Amino acid sequence: MRYAVTLNLMSPALIGDRREPSAYFLPSRDFIPGGVLRAALARVITESCPYYSETKGYNWVHFAAEPDCATCIWRGFCASFERVRFSHLYKDGARVAPLTAYRCKFNSNHPIFDTLLASGGRRCPECKNRVERVSGYLDEENHNVALNRRLIMRLAVDPYRGVAMDRQLYALRVLDAGQTFQGWLDIPATIPISETVELRLGAKTTVGLGRAVVHFKQFEEPGPDAMRQRIERFQQIISQLGEYQPDCTYFSLTLLSDTLPDTELIPATGWVPTPYLRQELARAVFLPPLGSAGAGVEVTRAVADFKVYGGYSTAVKGDGRQRARLYITAGSVFLCRVRGRLNDGLLQALFHLEKQGVGLKTEDGYGALCVCDKFHLVNGGVSDEG
Repeated sequence: MRYAVTLNLMSPALIGDRREPSAYFLPSRDFIPGGVLRAALARVITESCPYYSETKGYNWVHFAAEPDCATCIWRGFCASFERVRFSHLYKDGARVAPLTAYRCKFNSNHPIFDTLLASGGRRCPECKNRVERVSGYLDEENHNVALNRRLIMRLAVDPYRGVAMDRQLYALRVLDAGQTFQGWLDIPATIPISETVELRLGAKTTVGLGRAVVHFKQFEEPGPDAMRQRIERFQQIISQLGEYQPDCTYFSLTLLSDTLPDTELIPATGWVPTPYLRQELARAVFLPPLGSAGAGVEVTRAVADFKVYGGYSTAVKGDGRQRARLYITAGSVFLCRVRGRLNDGLLQALFHLEKQGVGLKTEDGYGALCVCDKFHLVNGGVSDEG
């Protein structure tokens, strides 16, 4: 069962990000990761549970199955908390701009267009001038969504003397209050949950940051038929290209969030041919889930970028430091094809792939994707415009 999630910030929030090299600024991320929302809910649930014990884990939810649990307002979350899948939350339900999205370099009023299926040089379809890649977040009408931030100054206090510490003035770049972030969550069973929750999320919640109100609303997900229509429309568009093969089914996979592959990607020490890199990404991310659709799935084009993430996990005892690994960034796009016509096996495999996500940590919002994203269907990019 899927619920739409709407989070309203009632106070500024600091959603941890990498410290800047100067160590003077502590910046906040520009979105709310699913793992941050999970941790905030876990804190609320465990603080209200009379059976909770920290010996069972740090701020982790454990269903006690006691008589009082039958009337607990958190029963819906608590009974299946480990299986709940949280998406990342973006401002006003925006999306990460695909890496194939471009705009005019000289006139911001010209429409954003897609280049996934374009050939030749890239030019603005309106004025034929040079273009640049779109970054940030886009709304449904492909307009940039800007976040409001605040700069807050803080001074560290010596815990022993109770006075200001020498040279410990720093600044927080926080998300400003009054903003709304939207996403979704999946609960594996038909279990009622609280419609409204007040919680604190992010860092430095003890000094007033991160106060938020979250609303949950159930909605019906589009079924496989909606995906079939998108794939068929994609075939009609790509059939206009000279390299189109009629005996193949083409589809695109657009990452909506950063993805951690099941198979660790090892940085190359030398030059790597592009076709080899495409198939390496396919083997690490997409081919195992599509195995049930038959052999022959091939990545014909990859527009991707990478990030390196490490971190620290509080869900494990002892040293919870996590080794840094390569992630495929949100907005990366892969054009794939498989021999034969679209059949029920391929459709179900793609539908399952989109619903469950790919890679690791999908329960915390990573690995979300869209098959034959609407952005590639309605924003041009079929042929060279210049």
